[in-house]
Amino acid sequence: MKKTRDFTPRTNLIQFRVLLARYLKQIVTNPWIIIPLILQPAVMLVITSLVYDDGTFAEPWHHVTSANSVPFLLVLSSALMGLLNSYREICKEREVLGREVFGGLDIVAYIASKVAALGIVGFLQSVVIAFGSLAFIDYNMSDPAYSLTFLFLAVFLTNYCVTAMGLLVSALLKKSESAILPILVIIVMQVVCSGALIEFDEMPLEVVYFFTPTMYGTSVVGNVMGIEFMRDIYQYNKYFCLAMLIAFTLVCHVLTTVKLKHDYRTKD
Repeated sequence: MKKTRDFTPRTNLIQFRVLLARYLKQIVTNPWIIIPLILQPAVMLVITSLVYDDGTFAEPWHHVTSANSVPFLLVLSSALMGLLNSYREICKEREVLGREVFGGLDIVAYIASKVAALGIVGFLQSVVIAFGSLAFIDYNMSDPAYSLTFLFLAVFLTNYCVTAMGLLVSALLKKSESAILPILVIIVMQVVCSGALIEFDEMPLEVVYFFTPTMYGTSVVGNVMGIEFMRDIYQYNKYFCLAMLIAFTLVCHVLTTVKLKHDYRTKD
C-alpha cells in the first residue's frame, strides 16, 4: 500500500482555484444546469405568492395560515434548492475522483471548490428568493435594512446548511441512485420538523426541531416579521439560530472531508 502524497498550502490553493473555475464554467456553459438553477427560485416565488394573502403581516391574526406558511415556504424553498444542487455532486464523480486523488488531487481543495461553487449558486438563488419576495409580500418591517438583512441571512444560511447536508449524503454513497431515500428523509424532516406547520409538545419529537435547519431559518424570518406570538419557534434568539446554521454547516463539511479522506487515504 502506498500513501498518497503530502500537499502544501500553496499547492492546495492552486488546485482550489483551478477546480472552482472548472465547476463554475461547467455550470455557466451547460444549459441543462444553468436553466434549472435560474428557474428554481422563480418557481418557488410563484408558489409562495399563491399562499400569501394581502395584508398578512399587517394583521397576522387575521391571516394565520398565510402568516405561518410564508416564512416557512421562503426558507424551505431555499433549503430544497440547496439540497437538489448538492446531493449528487460527489457520488456522480466517484470514478473520476478516485483517479484524480491518486494522481495528485487534494481532497480538501476538491471539497472546498465544491463548497465555494455551490455557495455562490446558493447565494444568488437566495438573493432572488429574499428580495424577489418584496414584489408581492408587504412585510411589516419597522427597520427595513435590519429586517431584510436577517431575512436574507436566514434564507441563505439555511440554503448553505442544507447544501452541506447534501454534500455529506453524496460523500457517504457510491451511486447517486442510492441517495433517493436519504434525500426524501431530509426533505420530509425539513417540512414536518420545522415547527411552523406542526408543533410537537412531546419528547423526543420536540428535540428533532433543533436538528432541522428550516426550523432555525423559519424562526429568524418569523421573528423579524413580528409574529413571535404565533409560534414558540419565532421567539428564539436570531443570533443563536444563525449561529446554529453555521455550526451545522461546519460539522457537515468536516464529516464530508473525513469520509473522503478515509475512502482515498491509500493507493494500491
